[in-house]
This record gives sequence, structure tokens and C-alpha cells, in this order.
Amino acid sequence: MCIGWPPLVYLVRVVLYSFMVTSIRKLSLLVLLGGLIACHPAGEPLRFALPAGEPTSGILFVSTRDGNEELYLVQADGRGLTRLTSEPAVDSDPAWSPDGRQIAFRSRRDGSSDIFIMDPAGAQATNLLNDPRDSVDDEFYPRWDPAGERLAIYTDRPPYIGCSPHMLAIISLSSGLEGIVRASTSAESFTWQPDGQTILFSTPCRGSGVRLAVWDPTADRITGFAPALDIPLVARPDFSPDGRFLAFQGTVEGNADIYLLEMSTGRVTNLTNHPATDAHPTWSPDGRYIAFSTNRDGNDEIYVMDRSGQQPRNLTQNPAPDTRPHWSPVPPP
Repeated sequence: MCIGWPPLVYLVRVVLYSFMVTSIRKLSLLVLLGGLIACHPAGEPLRFALPAGEPTSGILFVSTRDGNEELYLVQADGRGLTRLTSEPAVDSDPAWSPDGRQIAFRSRRDGSSDIFIMDPAGAQATNLLNDPRDSVDDEFYPRWDPAGERLAIYTDRPPYIGCSPHMLAIISLSSGLEGIVRASTSAESFTWQPDGQTILFSTPCRGSGVRLAVWDPTADRITGFAPALDIPLVARPDFSPDGRFLAFQGTVEGNADIYLLEMSTGRVTNLTNHPATDAHPTWSPDGRYIAFSTNRDGNDEIYVMDRSGQQPRNLTQNPAPDTRPHWSPVPPP
């Protein structure tokens, strides 16, 4: 059976007290406690004691400046650069939780490509999937739902459906792969829509080029995205905090720029309009700025510009590639 958290707190106190009494009573109470906390209040299996820290501001990004892909944090003014991971294996694809207290990311530190959760200081990394070390089933690119209860991910786990092995899927934080829900199509990049129930994703499986579509995981229904975009290759969509705008990476005639779609009017604006590759847009908590990666200085750096595309500035300024920024929903102190 499952019980609520107040009785569990009481039971924990009883167990602690039992350490002062007989071993038989202590063992009995521990067994009982173990059976009861196999569920959380919603009745789902409680598999992970996930790490969490204080709400933290700043922009996560991936860099090879120390030899391989690791995760870093920098504030929007370029200060406070902090290395969060230090592993010989790849750490990449960082994503903030909606409350800024947790970071989801992809890592190969346990052998295969799995999804991990850690606190904003880079501590207590917990593997949600725990595939065997030699597993060829890879998961990557986690994105939190607005409620902070599920992650949308890529999975290369068969069976394959669609036109590429990168399948769109959802996992619950409480059950990992046991509760995986898979879309009946392939995806290139994605974001949760403001309703928190559907996912906007880019896919090469709907006509020519790479187009946007919407997945409703409850009905497993895929529909086209409106308004339709007259851009052949669309990737990395990201909604503004108020849902009024969609920033995305668009490629026209081989050149990638950051575009802005106004949802109410369908108006599309090229924000960067630069011959370099501009990619991976991500919004500031107040919706006034967009961070992105660009190689306009000769290698990939993290830049910030205002929502109109003006005043771009280089935050990272390092000769090694800095890519895949993700801005915390927590405003700076």
C-alpha cells in the first residue's frame, strides 16, 4: 500500500527511535518502511531521490575548453563562469528545470548515453536510466515539461519509427524508462508548448526539408504547426516565457540564423542576419533577451542579444567551442 508523506515522516521517527531498542523490532520497522515508501503520494513508484539545490540564475552551456565536452555556467553579464562537471566522458545537452533548482543533461560517464539529473552546483548527479555500460540504446537532449514532472528526450532505442533513428519520447521522473511514451515519428529538436501537454518539434519526416509539427502524447496524434513557416530547415524552437514569441534556428541557402515568430500575427523576423552560423536560441527569464551560439568570431561562442536582435555581445570569449546554451528561468539576484 501507499501512504502520504506526514505518516511517513512519523514512521521515520519511529524507525530512528527503534535503533535504541531490539534488533528484531528495528528490522521489522525498516522492512515496513521500505514497503511503504515504494510509492509516492500519487501512487507511482518512487525510484529516484533526485538532487535539487537553491534556485539558480545563469546560462548553461557546453564547452571543450578543458579537453572534452563539459557543462559550464555563466551569468548574463559574462561573470561568474563556473565549471559544473569534470568527467573523462562526454557531458552535454544541459536543461534547467522550471524552478531552476535542477539540471538535466546527457552523459556517457556510466558507459552508454543516459539522462542524468544534478543540482545547480554540479553535485549529486543521478542516472535516470541506468542502461548497461555496453548498451547501444542512447538517450539525449532532455527538456523539462512546465510542471517539472516529465522530460521530453531523444531516444535511439528500437523499434524505429519514422525516417531516422532519433525518436521523440517522454519519460517520467518517477519511473524512468519503465514509463516511456514514444512518438510515432522521428524528431530533430523540440520544446514543450506553453500548454505543458503538447510538444513542438522539428522533423525531416513531413515533406521536404525540416519542418515543425506538434505531438500530442496523450492521443499520440501529430499535426502540422501553424502558422506554417516558409523556411526550408527549421530547428531548435524555443517559446518566450509568456508564449507570445517563438525563437528558432532557420537555415536558408545554407546559412543558419536566429528567427523570431510572433505567434499572434505570424510575422517572422530574421534577428541575426549574419553570414556566420547562429544557432540554439534560448530566452532570458523576463523575455527581453535571447542567448545563442555563433561562430562569427572564428569559433563557437555564447552570445546574448536583445529580443529585436540588437546589441549582440560575446559572453564566453574562449578559443574552444562553446555551444548549446540554456538560460535559467530564475532571474539574477
